[in-house]
Amino acid sequence: MDQMAGIGGRNGMIISSSFHDHHLQQQLASSFMNAAHAAHAASSASSSDNATSTTEEEENYDDGIDDHHQLQLWAAIERLPTFTRLRTSLVDHKILNDRKREEAAGKTLIDVTKLRALERRVLVEKLVTKIEDDNRLLLQKLKQRIVKLDLELPTVQVRFQNLSVEAECKVVHGKSLPTLWNTIKNIFSVMINTIGCKYEEINKIKLLKAVSGIIEPSRLTLLLGSPGCGKTTLLQALAGRLNQSLQVTGEIFYNGYKFNEFVPQKTSTYISQNDLHISEMTVRETLDFSARCQGIGSRGEIIKEVSRREKQAGIIPEADLDTYMKAISVEGLKRSLQTEYILKILGLDICADTIVGDAMNRGISGGQKRRLTTGEMIIGPTRVLFMDEISNGLDSSTTFQIVTCLQQSAHITDSTILVSLLQPAPETFNLFDDIILMAERKIVYQGPRSNVLEFFEHCGFKCPPRKGVADFLQEVVSKKDQAQYWYHRHLPYSYVSVDMFIDEFKEFHVGQKLDDRLSRPFNKSECHNNSLSFSIYSLSKWELFKACLSREWLLMKRNSVFHVVKSAQLVVIALITISVFIHGQNKIDAIHANYYMDSLFYALVRLMTNGLSELSLMVTRLPILYKQRDFYFYPAWACSIPSIILKVPFSLLDAFLWTALTYYVIGYSPEPERFFCHFLLLFFLHQASTSLFRLIASVIRNPPLAASCGLLASLLAFLLGGFLIPYTSLPAWLQWGFWISPLTYAEIGVSVNEFLSPRWQKVLSSNTTLGHQVLKNRGLNFSEYFYWVSIAALFGFWIIFNIGFTLALTFLKSQGTSRTVISHEQLSYPEGKDNLSNVNEGKELCSIDIIERPEETKTTGMVLPFESITLTFENIQYFVDAPKLILMKGGGQMIYSGELGQHSSKLIEYFEQLTYWRSPKYNLVRLGLITISSVIFGALLWQKGQKIDDEQDFLMVLGAMYIFVQVMGISNSSSVIPFIATERTIVYRERFAGMYSSWAYSSAQVIIEIPYSFLQALLFSTITYPAINFYRSAHKVFLYFYTMFCTMLFFNYFGMMLVALTPSYQAASIFASFCHTMLNLFAGFLIPGPKIPKWWIWAYWICPTAWSLNGFITSQYGDIKKEIIVHGEPIAISVFLESNYGYQYKDLPVVATVLLAFPFFFAAAFAYAISKLNFQKR
Repeated sequence: MDQMAGIGGRNGMIISSSFHDHHLQQQLASSFMNAAHAAHAASSASSSDNATSTTEEEENYDDGIDDHHQLQLWAAIERLPTFTRLRTSLVDHKILNDRKREEAAGKTLIDVTKLRALERRVLVEKLVTKIEDDNRLLLQKLKQRIVKLDLELPTVQVRFQNLSVEAECKVVHGKSLPTLWNTIKNIFSVMINTIGCKYEEINKIKLLKAVSGIIEPSRLTLLLGSPGCGKTTLLQALAGRLNQSLQVTGEIFYNGYKFNEFVPQKTSTYISQNDLHISEMTVRETLDFSARCQGIGSRGEIIKEVSRREKQAGIIPEADLDTYMKAISVEGLKRSLQTEYILKILGLDICADTIVGDAMNRGISGGQKRRLTTGEMIIGPTRVLFMDEISNGLDSSTTFQIVTCLQQSAHITDSTILVSLLQPAPETFNLFDDIILMAERKIVYQGPRSNVLEFFEHCGFKCPPRKGVADFLQEVVSKKDQAQYWYHRHLPYSYVSVDMFIDEFKEFHVGQKLDDRLSRPFNKSECHNNSLSFSIYSLSKWELFKACLSREWLLMKRNSVFHVVKSAQLVVIALITISVFIHGQNKIDAIHANYYMDSLFYALVRLMTNGLSELSLMVTRLPILYKQRDFYFYPAWACSIPSIILKVPFSLLDAFLWTALTYYVIGYSPEPERFFCHFLLLFFLHQASTSLFRLIASVIRNPPLAASCGLLASLLAFLLGGFLIPYTSLPAWLQWGFWISPLTYAEIGVSVNEFLSPRWQKVLSSNTTLGHQVLKNRGLNFSEYFYWVSIAALFGFWIIFNIGFTLALTFLKSQGTSRTVISHEQLSYPEGKDNLSNVNEGKELCSIDIIERPEETKTTGMVLPFESITLTFENIQYFVDAPKLILMKGGGQMIYSGELGQHSSKLIEYFEQLTYWRSPKYNLVRLGLITISSVIFGALLWQKGQKIDDEQDFLMVLGAMYIFVQVMGISNSSSVIPFIATERTIVYRERFAGMYSSWAYSSAQVIIEIPYSFLQALLFSTITYPAINFYRSAHKVFLYFYTMFCTMLFFNYFGMMLVALTPSYQAASIFASFCHTMLNLFAGFLIPGPKIPKWWIWAYWICPTAWSLNGFITSQYGDIKKEIIVHGEPIAISVFLESNYGYQYKDLPVVATVLLAFPFFFAAAFAYAISKLNFQKR
């Protein structure tokens, strides 16, 4: 820390070390010297006129010196340029985090933009010690400072007239449970309706019914109503955040302006019921980012005008208040003083440096997340707040404290606040000024809280003395509970409907005043210039980009372990790869060219699939990105570009590590320029694949579906890339796919770079070079300049994929909303009956003894016109009168619709059924993927199963089968990972509660996979076997089906095992990526089993995919004696299989046994890990 600079003897100025700008220090020193000379002259004149002083003046000498010193410091500030003056203030030495200054008296100058973390906390702690009292005092001082300078704070009046909201809903006849069968039926129904063959019955439901009202500034308004009455819809409508698919009629005005005349989403803030935050960030970091993106609004202009007028009037403000106002009026700061203030008033200061966390990682509690959601929104400069159920998960005292601060903000700073609470405590209810009571999607009452009981007494209903007013208001409009509050004993009670209450309110004096005010439009000339926002974003595009870049950098550092593990994994795989391909790779001939080609293809596959982990990370963050985008924190490109840029170093690192470790050891062309070209092409491929998977994640937005689509894209890239199936062997109608596969250009680039090098220029008898002949055999015979064409093409893919990613973030919405579904048969409850009267005849449910006591039958003081009796019940059985139930969750998604059964037996049976049947997204994705992939696979190999004339024809079938097994297996294991990872958190909780044993859960999961794997294998075999035209034999068909069934099953169990062995979904994905790479390498295709080095042959024998490939190929060709041409020599297919791959037809029983053993092993490992391991950090 810089040493303190003292000027002017005892009254010298101390410049804070926070000033790192020497020019600024010189300005301050110069200004202070001028002020000091003037003050010294005035002091000398004063002392000459007052030669004698009293004892009291001597006692107050030190205080006078301090005041005099502060005046000199303030005079120095006044002489600073405007920009510097608005960032400079006086702060007590005790606030500064410098032990050398603890004993110094008075204040010091400091740049408010350079307050350190501890200094910000100490300053806020000094301003707000007791939250309720000190916060009110701080806001009062802030307003007094502004008002005494004849300035006004911006205010916003929100009014809405005849506001109605309609939603389209699908009418379902009967049950519409989210089962696999019903989902399939719905899909076909949509397809039929799309082509116009059938009319789908659509109805409209009213979410709001012609509501009108005014939300006034300076008053805290409470929105009350039972669930489903339209509170959330009203709040979203007023904040301008309704779904675009809803039909809205009526008008909403902010200070007389319509929504199309300003930006309501920036003028107001809607605080939803959903707590969406990035789990890796701390509470303070979350609020700092929100404060930075939301900007300062009009605070900068206010403090500038206040400072100007105070300077003209010679007013010296309170130092701490001035520091606070200046600190929160500087935009673009990474760390904001406003964050410390919000942390303090919301009680989040105790967990400020704790990560938010999620279901698997310990973080803040649910109540703290609810407060964080509130703080994330109110930290901005908006003065209109619409707050939806902010008390969920909070205790009554915390709710009271937060609402108290909101009341102070409304009353003192003239904010406009509408808060929805479900059941506020009486002390919280009394904090509100106005009440809006809703029922049946209409407004029953709007007006002062003090008049609400008067209105209902006017209607004939009275709140009992010990009844909470909020509870009374919600019950009095309910048909079920209304009767107990009727207090006209001399009049018979009859149900008062919501429409009747509304008619009464129009005649009530509060309602008449409201109608009168609604009839008079707001005078726009009275609107403050800064009341409304007319720009979408609060900061410049560059500042928003820097904010997002800073956050992305933070998250990258926070996930450094993830990236280190990925790089370490790549190094390990590279070392394994060179130890496999180093054997016998130093010969330059046609036979060993295949090994070079295989190793190059494996490098491309490894680098391309390395980007799959980006898919899982992006999917988990999308809901938060969508939320902040919709709140106009930043445009989508400001989030996508940093994500793109910060992945470039990882692509460089991965490409360099792989090239540096493998290039010379495997034995590629030794020229340095070819080493660099190899590295450059791997870098562009990695960037293109990462961008592709990021695009898929942003478009699909569902983890299992996104993983499957990513693998389907990989399968298409591999099959159409030219290595497995040459371009000339592709069907004519699919050859265009060769040119749109990124792997095509990567394969062309690395092949041309290697096989057109000098060492491959040996001229053969066919008057062509060896390199050209190798490329020709593979269908990759391109000129050397095609290397740069490949680089350009991969760069073009990178641009297209990233543009698509940005557009997807810009226009697509978060999944979770769906069209409303209602049942055709609505629930109906009989009127005028209670539950005891609905007893089936001939069946005694309880015995009722009525004992009359004449002395207690007086009705004096009774609310209801009944005589008192005593009821004694025996053997009571509780039952639900409604025969059916419709159970729905947020977004209109139906969970259950149907009969309850006796004692809700049918409902319980439904929820006890296997979860996979209720997981159509997961199951339909994998069934759909296997169907689509099988069709593609069959089309590519159409009728080629028996048309094998040479080695290339056989390698085409073998390679296609190899890649299909790999991709489909990886799809199964990858798609099951997020599903099991999600369920595991529930299993931990339920297992801890003793609901069931771990073995029961694991057994159920293992067994339920069998029918789905069976169906996958059946679909695959039914489609591909006749399409490829393998040899038709019953035992060949069965072995083909059996091999696929075991393969799908052990890949499912393998993914489940990985989840049970790892702490998180991301860790399981990384480990799965490594394991899938090993399964790819040792499958026996890239390097056949007999050619694998002896130190790795054990890996070949324990590799499940090696046995699968063996089962597929041997069952179809192991007994075929047809001769094919291999290197110019005829050889029988069965002999070729045995000599080159070690596949023997007589070993099929062993192969079948091993294939069955793998699912048993992985299932047992999954069951054991689930029972013994617990990764929950809570």
